[in-house]
Amino acid sequence: MEIESIAIELNRLSEAVSLGLFDEAMNGVDILYQQINEDTERDALFFTIMSNIASIFIDVGHMKPCVNSAQKGLDILNEHKNEVIEQIGEDAYFYNLSNAKSSLISEKNPFDYTFSTIEQLIEIKTDLWKAIKSFSNKNSGKIEPTYIVNLGNSLKQQFRIAEAIECYDLVNKFNLDIPQSWINRSETLIMLNQVSNTFSIQMLEQIKRGYENVLLSKQVPPIWLDHYKEQIVFHKSKISEACRDAGIEPNPHDSEKTKDEYDKLSSYRKFCLENNLSLSEHGLYCQCMGSSRDNLTIPTAGGIVGDFVIPMEMVLNRLKSEFSFSRHLYFEYLTTEKDYELLHDSCFSELFNDELLGIDVEKLRTAFRLCFGILDKIGIAICELFDLYPPNGNVYFQSFWQLDRDNRRELFDSNKSPGLIALYSIATDLNEKKDGELSFLKQLRNDLEHEFVVVYKSESPSDIYDSYKFMDNIVFIKEDEFLEYLRRILQLTRSAIFSFVFTVRDKALNEKKDGVFYFPNSIHRQDYIFED
Repeated sequence: MEIESIAIELNRLSEAVSLGLFDEAMNGVDILYQQINEDTERDALFFTIMSNIASIFIDVGHMKPCVNSAQKGLDILNEHKNEVIEQIGEDAYFYNLSNAKSSLISEKNPFDYTFSTIEQLIEIKTDLWKAIKSFSNKNSGKIEPTYIVNLGNSLKQQFRIAEAIECYDLVNKFNLDIPQSWINRSETLIMLNQVSNTFSIQMLEQIKRGYENVLLSKQVPPIWLDHYKEQIVFHKSKISEACRDAGIEPNPHDSEKTKDEYDKLSSYRKFCLENNLSLSEHGLYCQCMGSSRDNLTIPTAGGIVGDFVIPMEMVLNRLKSEFSFSRHLYFEYLTTEKDYELLHDSCFSELFNDELLGIDVEKLRTAFRLCFGILDKIGIAICELFDLYPPNGNVYFQSFWQLDRDNRRELFDSNKSPGLIALYSIATDLNEKKDGELSFLKQLRNDLEHEFVVVYKSESPSDIYDSYKFMDNIVFIKEDEFLEYLRRILQLTRSAIFSFVFTVRDKALNEKKDGVFYFPNSIHRQDYIFED
C-alpha cells in the first residue's frame, strides 16, 4: 500500500473507534496489520505505522472491550520496543504499554482484587509514571493531560482515592474535552462512599455534575450517552431523597455558596486545600466550610466497634499531629519572610558556597524527614492491628510487607481491605526493588539523616574556597527541586493517612455486631449524611 493510502486507512479506523464501531475498527486494523507486516523493509516509516496499528488494537481492546485485540497491540509493542520508542518517544510507548496491560486484567472489580492480582496494577502504574516523567523531561516540566487521567484511573483501581481525585481535578482545570476525567472522578467519588462508609449531599451533587459534563463532550461514543443520562437521573433522585431525609431543600446555587465559604477560610486552610494537604474527608472533593478542619477520624456517626478502635485513634492523633507540623513548616517556608536577624545571630562563616543555612531551610529538612516517620508509624500500626510483623521485626513502611516470604501474601489476603491494598500500593512507589518511581525520595531521606546534604539556590553551587573538596559523601539538591519533592511526599503521606483510617474503619465495621460503639465528638459534622 502507498503511504497516503495507509494514512487514510489509519484515520478511518481511528474515527471508527471514536464512533464506537469497534468490530469494524478491529477487522480493518487486523487486515492492515497483515498487509504491513508482509513488508520486508523494516525502516523508520514501518515502525511508525506499526505503533499506530498497535494503538488502534489497544484502543479497541479497552473500549469494546476485547482481550485478543489488546494482546495483539501489546505483542507489537513488545516485539518492536526499541524501534517504536525511537519513532514515537519513550513517553508514548509506555503510555500505550500501560493501556494494553490494563485491558488484560481479568478481574475488573477492584473490590475483588487480592495481594496477588494487585501486582498487575502496580506494574501498570509504574509504566504510567515512566510515561509522565519522560514527557515532563522533554517538555520543560509540562504534563500530558491524558497521561494524568490514566494515572488517576490506575490509582483509583488501587483505592488511592485522594490521589486519583487530585489527578482528575488537575486535568479538569484545563477545560479540555477529556470526558474520561469527569467519568472517572464521579466513579471515584462513588468508590469513596463505599470505602469510607460515608457520603454527603455535596458528594452526590458532584457525582451528578461529573456525568452532566460528560454529556457536553464531543468525544463520547453515542452508544454510551444513554448510560450517562441514566446516571444523572439516578443521582438526582438520590439527592432528592437525601435532602428529604435531612429536612432541607436542594440548593441549585450550591457551587456559589461553596465559593463564598471558601473565600472566608484562612490563607493557611486555603493553602492546605489547594495543595491537596487537608485531612478532611469532605475536603477530598469540596472546598466549603465543611473542609475547614482536619476532622478525619476512624469512627463514623453510625458507630463502630472493636477494642482496637481507641488505640488506633490514638495512632491517628499522633499521625495528624506530626503531619500538621510538617505541613505547617512547608507553609511557613513558602509564605513567611526570612528572619535575617536570626540568621545574623547564628554567625555562619561566609564560605561563598551557595549552601542555604539557618532555621528556614531546616524547616524543609525537618518536614521531609517527618513524613517518613509518619509512614513507618502507619506500618507499625498495621502490624499491630493484624499481627503482621515481618520475621526480623523491623518495620519500614516501604519494605515490611515482604509478600513473597513465609506465606505473608496469604496472611495479607486474609485481612484484605481497600485501605490495606492502597497502603501496599503506596509502599511500592517508595520501594526501589519494586521499581518504585519515588524510591529516590526514600534515599534522600536517608541522605538527610546520614550524609551531608547541601541545599542551594543558584543554578549550580559555586565553591570559591573549595569547602566541599575533601568530603566524599556530599549530596547536592537545588531548592526548587527539594520543595517539589517535599510537596510530593506530603501528598503521598496524606494519602497513606486516609488509607490507614479506611483500613481500621473497615475492620471495625466488619466486626460491628456486638460490643461498644464509639462516637468521638469530632466526627459530628452537620454537612454530612452518613450511611452504614
